Amino acid sequence: MKNQRVLRLLMVCSSLLALLPLTARAATHDQPQRVISIDGSITEIVYALDQQQQLVGVDTTSRYPAAAQQLPQVGYMRQLSVEGILSLQPDLILASEDAGPANVFEQLQQAGVTIVRTPREYSLAGVLNKVEVIARALHQSQRGAVLQQQIQRQAQQALARIPARPAPSALFLLGAGNRGLMAAGQGTQASAMLQLVQASNAVNYQGYKPLSPEGAIQAAPDVVIVGHTQPDAGSQIIETLAMTPAQQHNRVFAVDVSLMLGFGPRLPQAIDQLVDLIWYPPQQTAASH
Repeated sequence: MKNQRVLRLLMVCSSLLALLPLTARAATHDQPQRVISIDGSITEIVYALDQQQQLVGVDTTSRYPAAAQQLPQVGYMRQLSVEGILSLQPDLILASEDAGPANVFEQLQQAGVTIVRTPREYSLAGVLNKVEVIARALHQSQRGAVLQQQIQRQAQQALARIPARPAPSALFLLGAGNRGLMAAGQGTQASAMLQLVQASNAVNYQGYKPLSPEGAIQAAPDVVIVGHTQPDAGSQIIETLAMTPAQQHNRVFAVDVSLMLGFGPRLPQAIDQLVDLIWYPPQQTAASH
């Protein structure tokens, strides 16, 4: 008698399960339910895959789309804490190799959280690979393939606009608070963007270094791209770049650094804008922004 009741109960449960949509059943057993994204480009990919409903937290670099800023934040991607992340009870963390410190991820793994890291590769191929990794982790490989094709097609269209003439010399500057203007050298995301649009980086050292008026004269850039400036940085930019060809020909331009250096699904838009500014520059100065 008892066995019959158990059997009837099992049959009822099976019938109810059969009524659930296939996607809901797959999500119950396979798909992550509580996802934290650590890296602005990864967050953009999650939204581009239309999987934002799974996000329960992001890092402070996740500023696009605007809706991402309404989610709980776990701090800056390079200064994470275990407690802040675990308080959101994630079952999957998506993070780039730039995120850290390393011991935080070790502790998260020990706590049983699944972690998927994307490789550090600042290129179109790197973005396409990042999309594939994130899509696979979210069980959205088909959508990921569609997104890859879209990014590749649009990026190639933007790159096709580069004219066949000698490359201009370009300098990419970031505002660094009290340290003033920092010029992006080799091995940086900014340098990778300049290389992608076939511009010549005006400086050849590694990493970022402060830029003085003397250094700007020596670099002699034809075009200057500026990101992360303070509201009152216009006069400093003009003073530093006063004797450069870029300033003298009104070719100093401010950009959205999260777009320009994100290396996420908006890479085609970033390429398109950079091609405009470097190869077809309008007459506009950063000081006017």
